[in-house]
Amino acid sequence: MQIRRWIAAGEPIAKSDGGGLTFTFSKAGTASWVLRYMREGRARELTIGNYPDITLSAARKLASEHRVSVDKGQDPAAQKRAERLKLRGSWTVRRLAEDLRALRRAGGQEARKAKTAQVAPEFV
Repeated sequence: MQIRRWIAAGEPIAKSDGGGLTFTFSKAGTASWVLRYMREGRARELTIGNYPDITLSAARKLASEHRVSVDKGQDPAAQKRAERLKLRGSWTVRRLAEDLRALRRAGGQEARKAKTAQVAPEFV
């Protein structure tokens, strides 16, 4: 496959697949899929995911879905940034530790399990 040869070469590269989907390989060795599009006269980029975690066919499908949202007047890169900022502010380590201390004082083991189920259900 051509992508494997580009990675093996080790040189930074950006190759378009069409429709704004671009395969990029950075100096740091990161291979990723990027959707390039125009919004309000400005060029925008949305990183879809890293290769090989996201295959070419999956990247094409995701790029198509994001192009639909761009056509509807939305900005998927701005939405992704907003979600990241929201998550960043939601739980800090300090806030989590304070919450855990309060739970220990309030109800012990069962209260901690209930809170863990709310915050991180995959760990319960």
